[in-house]
Amino acid sequence: MQYFFIILILLSFQSGAQAHPEERLLLALQAVQSSSPEKAESLLQQLIEDEPEFKLAHMVYADILAAKSSPLKQAGMGLADRTELDALLTEVQVRYQSNLKNNNDENIPAVLSRLDENYAHAIVIDLEQSRLFVFENNAGQPYKISDYYISMGRGGAEKKQEGDLRTPLGVYFVQSHIPDYKLADKYGAGAYPLNYPNAWDLFNGRTGSGIWLHGTRSGTYNRPPLASEGCVVLPNDDLIKMGSYINLKQTPVLIGQNIKWLTQQQWLQQRTVNSRIFQNWINDWQSLDVDSYLSHYSQSFNNGSKDFYHWVKHKRRVAKYKTYIKVKASDVSVLMHPNEDVMVVSFRQNYKSDNFSGESWKRQYWRKEFDGEWRIVYEGDVAEPETQQLVKRNP
Repeated sequence: MQYFFIILILLSFQSGAQAHPEERLLLALQAVQSSSPEKAESLLQQLIEDEPEFKLAHMVYADILAAKSSPLKQAGMGLADRTELDALLTEVQVRYQSNLKNNNDENIPAVLSRLDENYAHAIVIDLEQSRLFVFENNAGQPYKISDYYISMGRGGAEKKQEGDLRTPLGVYFVQSHIPDYKLADKYGAGAYPLNYPNAWDLFNGRTGSGIWLHGTRSGTYNRPPLASEGCVVLPNDDLIKMGSYINLKQTPVLIGQNIKWLTQQQWLQQRTVNSRIFQNWINDWQSLDVDSYLSHYSQSFNNGSKDFYHWVKHKRRVAKYKTYIKVKASDVSVLMHPNEDVMVVSFRQNYKSDNFSGESWKRQYWRKEFDGEWRIVYEGDVAEPETQQLVKRNP
């Protein structure tokens, strides 16, 4: 009965028009549920021919063949390796849970608080669901356009140190693309390195490096949910499709556990609140009230060259003889850390005063502190976006 319970679970998915291997598997399971085992057998046979390394499809196919001679008592009766069987059953479970939590495509992850036009797409990864979601930025509002099953580090989530085999949680950006011919076979169809450790990770003393989005080795369709050394791993075909949406250094990748989803109204409310926090910082800076301006900075502030004490000293000295300051922020994006009270703000800053004017791209990390106020713990320059860095689709 366990196997048929799993079938009922999987049947709650909705198959789409695109013939993704997962959707074809579901069609076969629907045929089983409709008492059409011959149809299911035919569908699975074709699926296995097309995707010979899809182990879950093999397990279902073997059980359907076995059921022709005697009733099934449990799923995967033909698998002697209990570890492999448990991994396949876990894969079924996480796929099912993902479907239950995200059956409303109009909902928006809270982490995508505000997107400027430079971020054409955003990637949200929920490690608890073993799922990667791709969002398109439509005039500032994210719309989900696809999602994929993924594997994460064998040590689980929340990377803290080198060698812990965990996948980090936070707000990252794709830094580069490494094609398959420059990589070992275990990385599959290519890799997209992320900027781990970022400023927030370094602020918290987290170590390690080499966190990538990458594919699977030859002879493997997908890995179990816990399988990498900390990277996020997709089936090769899915990696290639996902890669077509990546714009180097301009595609945010937000990795979390149990991602919170909002209705459109809730998302708009959050966007308004977070935008106001950022705008208040600009208003106080322009007011020439140095104390009000500095109140937006945490006493834990450190930008790598100045701590809070030296930052305050520097800002008071600079502002001492100013008669006016004008600051304009454009191309503002606000991304929320999935599992910590941290807000990452990226923007183009245009600054003018009595004796200086300039324009630069900035990134700030804001933290919600013990008194409930949001304050800046890091602020620094980032490279100007280059719109020609779109990763080309693999042929």
